[in-house]
Amino acid sequence: MSKALRILITSQKGGVGKSTVSANLAAYFSYISGKKTALIDFDHQATAGKWVKKAYPIGIDCHTVDLPNAKGSGIALLKAKEALRKSHETREVVITDLTWTDVLPPDFLFEFDLVLVPSSLSRVELDSTLEFVNRFSFVFNSRLKKPPKLVIVPSRVDNLQTYESIFSKSFNAGFFLSPPVMYSSSAHEFFGTEFFVMTSKKEVRENFLEFGRSIEQLGESEADLRSTIKQAPLTQKVSGSILDRFRAVRNSDTEIGAQVAANDSKRLIGPRGKSVIPSFLIMGRD
Repeated sequence: MSKALRILITSQKGGVGKSTVSANLAAYFSYISGKKTALIDFDHQATAGKWVKKAYPIGIDCHTVDLPNAKGSGIALLKAKEALRKSHETREVVITDLTWTDVLPPDFLFEFDLVLVPSSLSRVELDSTLEFVNRFSFVFNSRLKKPPKLVIVPSRVDNLQTYESIFSKSFNAGFFLSPPVMYSSSAHEFFGTEFFVMTSKKEVRENFLEFGRSIEQLGESEADLRSTIKQAPLTQKVSGSILDRFRAVRNSDTEIGAQVAANDSKRLIGPRGKSVIPSFLIMGRD
């Protein structure tokens, strides 16, 4: 069985920065971490794939795969799994970009270690994210199969105050909250020319490096778990306020914040007794 870290970046609608996150996260793992990285773009527009193919080559193995629209035929699932299998055999990290489509069954989510769901701060997109997560909560809460870790990615955030005031949704599934991917008015200038982690624009570069490190560390914790246990199902449905967890980490020097952060960090412990979940990734729960 392949030990590649499998990351799905998905949403129900476009315009949330999904392809931007996909292309630049692939660049992070390839250029910054030095890992053999593949990007599989299942979107019809193939925006992430075009970005990688047009930009300066940094060793990303990029594939664009057009999935058939025939719902219920099973052809799309077979084609998607075959694309994943080929990349898993030769790569250490596989990033998959997909606008979710019902031609694929919910079980397809079990093919991944991490499922990242970007969402901007508009009410429409927040509601869409909430609907998607709750719709597939049975996957993320599964006790029959090893569930993927759900990561909510606040994208195109222009300031943290707005981020705090709006991101207070609750989800019927365990989740991790990544550092926000901040909005840049010059972001469109990067498409097909360079990646965020390589730019001379410090604010853009440092913001995405922080995001990339958080996902990498969560992926490493997943690898540690795979090597020590066969399955670690959630024992019950869990939910949590994103805002509460964000505040707990930010204010971790307070008694309440420190206690919440400590409780969450103990959820996953490595073989040497050290926490393998970064402090800025907090798992939502009751």
